Amino acid sequence: MAARWSALALALQLALAAGLAVVLAATSTLSGGAIGALTLLEICAVALLASAAPLVLAGAPATGVLRRGRHLVRALLDDAIALELELVRMAIEPWRASPDTSAATPCRPVLLIHGLGCSRAVWRPLLARLRATRVGPARALSLEPLLADIDTHVAAVLAELELLFARAGGRAVTIVAHSMGGLLARAASRAGREGLIARIITIGAPHHGTALACRFHWDNARQMCPGSAWLAALDDQGDGRRGVSLTSLYSLDDNYIVPAQSARLRGARLVELRGLGHLGLLNSRRVLDEVMAELRR
Repeated sequence: MAARWSALALALQLALAAGLAVVLAATSTLSGGAIGALTLLEICAVALLASAAPLVLAGAPATGVLRRGRHLVRALLDDAIALELELVRMAIEPWRASPDTSAATPCRPVLLIHGLGCSRAVWRPLLARLRATRVGPARALSLEPLLADIDTHVAAVLAELELLFARAGGRAVTIVAHSMGGLLARAASRAGREGLIARIITIGAPHHGTALACRFHWDNARQMCPGSAWLAALDDQGDGRRGVSLTSLYSLDDNYIVPAQSARLRGARLVELRGLGHLGLLNSRRVLDEVMAELRR
């Protein structure tokens, strides 16, 4: 499903760009180069608007937005680029070889869980790092259906964890999760058996919800609305009760998690960044370095 909607989004962008080029060619005296430049500018503007839209939908306070200044501008530009990269990755993922890595010595099993509306394709940059440094075995999930209740995916996550646990000779698994995937990882740690999960590393996860989710009526969006009964139940169960350590990496300029401080979780090791957008976190060298350092702990 992620591949289909990504391909559709790219097709719409190209159709808009082509339409603009046709109109300019028919109604102006601009050169081909100028028309090409304007068409490219239109594509960039659409991506930038798409990156800024979550802040508007979430009702982010204007004073807070202005106070973040250059950091937020950098984050939005970063996220506009990341959006286009992820759309391409997800659109072509069905035709690519599995990104999973084989076992390494010593075994350090890793399970990667994506966020809402994405697929395993978003983990390609991190999987490349894992492969290069012989960290593994590592597997990346693609969750279906995309808009289902978060708890719907717990069984699939537990099955993947057990598979990795067996492949790694009985070593506990580290979960690396982005956005909603962080909440799913925490839910799975409650349902899984003791000793299955070693640690959870979340990236831009709305541990206390995000105002953006309140604008939608999907099952998982309602669960991520701040103050939801589902989040309250998740918090009431307490983290770390089975010896699972948690690290939360997040950006104060995240355009999807409103407020950004929602990524802070009591008892977790917090890594706070600036100037990175929600999708940009997945491609950031700083974030990848932090994740690799966490995996070596």
